[in-house]
Amino acid sequence: MLIDRRQKRWGIATAIAAAASLAVYIIYVLMSPNGARGGSLIGLFFASAGTGIIVFECLLGLRKKYPASPLGRVKTWLSAHTWLGLLSFLLILMHAGFRWGGGLASMLMWLFLVIVLSGLFGIALQNYIPRRMTELVPRETIYEQIPTVIRGLRIEADERVEFITADLGFGEEEVEYHAAGGVKYYIDPAQKAGAAEKAQVFVEKRKASPQIEIEENARDALRAHYLQEIRPYLAVPPAPESRRLFDGPDLVAAYFAHLRTIMPVAAHDVLRDLEGICDERRQLMVQRRLHLWLHSWLLVHVPLSFALLVLTAVHAVLSLRY
Repeated sequence: MLIDRRQKRWGIATAIAAAASLAVYIIYVLMSPNGARGGSLIGLFFASAGTGIIVFECLLGLRKKYPASPLGRVKTWLSAHTWLGLLSFLLILMHAGFRWGGGLASMLMWLFLVIVLSGLFGIALQNYIPRRMTELVPRETIYEQIPTVIRGLRIEADERVEFITADLGFGEEEVEYHAAGGVKYYIDPAQKAGAAEKAQVFVEKRKASPQIEIEENARDALRAHYLQEIRPYLAVPPAPESRRLFDGPDLVAAYFAHLRTIMPVAAHDVLRDLEGICDERRQLMVQRRLHLWLHSWLLVHVPLSFALLVLTAVHAVLSLRY
């Protein structure tokens, strides 16, 4: 959820509800000779309201599975999930008389606190990482298509190098291209076959003999650098050694600047293309890392939320029974 002006109304409404609840709680405490008790009528009211919100919170995942549902927009549910979640924590605290308790009650309070803190951490990430990704990953792509894009980069790199080295000994890979949103392009088979036959002529020519003439020792040096350092970086996942070699835009630029000093001018265009390919591969790695950060907090937040719901039901049954 992004923190913007639209959240102002939710924040004000939640603050009013919290203030009203606190006012009721204070009056209740002042009028109760034995102080606040979770089993009293007001205590049970706070427990019911807080538990009802917890149940609603756990329905968010189900709502996301049906984005076209008429039950309100997903953005509205996200806002309600955040602000009502904070309110529910206050309601449960008032139910407990602002005491942590012991045994199962204490476990529930600690669990609830971790859930709230993980949710706030997730909101912070959602407001920071997309902006940071825009700065660090100008060539951002659909996350699910990253392996396909990497295969395409590897094929493109092989082609560029083969203009100098001729056949590298790798078979032609096929890349399944997708439109924005992951929708596949379906090409007429006859048209695809005709285009493939035309392209095959150029492929055979490129693999048969070098199209860019440079000295044999320079050609062998480029082949060695490519096969040992550059191409392993274009794998999924990249080799650890090559990953360290290109772990940063400055390192990528320095590596290819060095290659240009030892390679003849005729190879510089190919090296510039390879530099662009490696930098795009680096950006895809950054995107993947930020994507994992953006969603990793859910591994804590979601399971603990459902555990809280189950343990709350157990707590309610035990409290009413004994």
